[in-house]
Amino acid sequence: MAVGLRGVAFGDRFDWDLTFSHARYSLTVDQPRFLANRINEYFMGPETGLLDPYFGAYPVVSFDIDRYFSPLAPDTYRSLTTIVKTDADAEVSQGTFVLSGDLFDLPAGPVGMAAVIEAARQSYDLDNDPRIAPNYDGPDPIYNLTGTGGGGERDRYALGVEFSLPIFSTLKANLAGRYDKYDDVTNVNGAFTWSVGLEYRPVDSLLLRGSHATSFRAPDMHYVFAEESGFFITVLDEYRCRRDGLDPTTTNGGCGSNTPYTYSVFATRQGSKELEEEKGESSTIGVVWDITDGMSVSLDAYRIKLEGAVSDIAPAYLMREEAACLLGSDRAGAPVDPNSASCAFFTGLVDRLGVDQINDDEIDTYLSYPFNQSMLETSGVDARFRYRLDTDRLGQFNFLAGWTHVLKMEEQEFPGDEIRNLRDHMQFFNFRSRASWEVNWEIDDWQFNVNGYRWGSLPNWAETHRIAPYIIWNARFEKKITEKASLGLSVNNLFDKLHPNDDTFDSYPFFWRAYSPIGREVFATFAYRFR
Repeated sequence: MAVGLRGVAFGDRFDWDLTFSHARYSLTVDQPRFLANRINEYFMGPETGLLDPYFGAYPVVSFDIDRYFSPLAPDTYRSLTTIVKTDADAEVSQGTFVLSGDLFDLPAGPVGMAAVIEAARQSYDLDNDPRIAPNYDGPDPIYNLTGTGGGGERDRYALGVEFSLPIFSTLKANLAGRYDKYDDVTNVNGAFTWSVGLEYRPVDSLLLRGSHATSFRAPDMHYVFAEESGFFITVLDEYRCRRDGLDPTTTNGGCGSNTPYTYSVFATRQGSKELEEEKGESSTIGVVWDITDGMSVSLDAYRIKLEGAVSDIAPAYLMREEAACLLGSDRAGAPVDPNSASCAFFTGLVDRLGVDQINDDEIDTYLSYPFNQSMLETSGVDARFRYRLDTDRLGQFNFLAGWTHVLKMEEQEFPGDEIRNLRDHMQFFNFRSRASWEVNWEIDDWQFNVNGYRWGSLPNWAETHRIAPYIIWNARFEKKITEKASLGLSVNNLFDKLHPNDDTFDSYPFFWRAYSPIGREVFATFAYRFR
């Protein structure tokens, strides 16, 4: 819901706009799930004794194979299941006042100004069934399911102003400043950010532009207020793999699936109230050239640097770094200081069983939570091409193409750590280039569209070479059959292209999660407009 007023002030020189809005989202989920005790009793049967305590005092049960391989009757299924309920609510209320207009005139034109005042409150509450909490010890635990709860509120206030300055007839500047203040339980307080931009047009068809800006961002609320949740995940225990003289990067003779070094572990995650704000700065410089009335090209270079970006630690990265800290060297043999701040962090997240008659220092559980990274920096180029062709007999054509290329991407996890090259290192799965294209053709009552995109190569899972790029084509046509009705046909993934082949990714779903598992899709549409 939003209500507002608008009007003019100071002799009609300024426009003002006052808006109040409120949004609420409520969600209720009911899931049928097995009860752990009942499902175990049904299939496993009662305990008939214990193994020798020397071997861990594991219970001996009478496993019912007939039940395991037989369908469940409806009454039996109902006796083994329950309904797990989750309720969630989120709200945001905001008031905004905007004042805009021309302050005064310069020889090159009027000086424009826009000012804004904002106040907002956000809150959410995620209430899970208590039986799926990781620490639940009641009589009816849910089989193989945990969940995440959480809730909190945050107030935010902001004041900003922007100016448009026509310095010369060919040169214009934009200046802006903003102050944001957050009020919540985190270490985030307030910050001033600013930006400056220049636009220079030596001739009507050519525009040169550049900008520099600072940024400030508070962590997402569920990064802060998430309660403890649990999940099961398959990990490669790199410490034990390397300890035993094996190579964690090879699947044959290494530590991949179907070896004692790759297994399922239980992990927990929770939010952190110690998070701080993310700060950054960005710079761009570029050119736009209108070659003809219907053709233009643009080229922009960018650089973005973030400090304190919030991220969850990746399990594979955690296993890699924990192994390096415990063994005193990384995969390449370079020395690692086990007493460093980063090593204290990584080893403190993993809990191992130790060594005894049964266990060989396997991972029992590990803890994951969000943290502020020390630094992330990236730079690259963006290029765009547009061309419109109008013909008398063949209709109108529109051609569009875009290309983005990452020139540098570097990261530093903790202060004092080495700066890592994320762009080219085989350990990191980042697309270094992306391209897209589109052709539209309109003639009489027909519209045709062909579009596609290309994602650059990625390292293979074994980190030995790079796999092929990912290219997808789509198509669509539409026929206007009356003034108000039209028919259409769309085909996504026109050539039924699947993910690039990676023989080293030997576990389900056998491809990196960035790729879509969906092949060709065909949609038929009918649209009718009543006005």
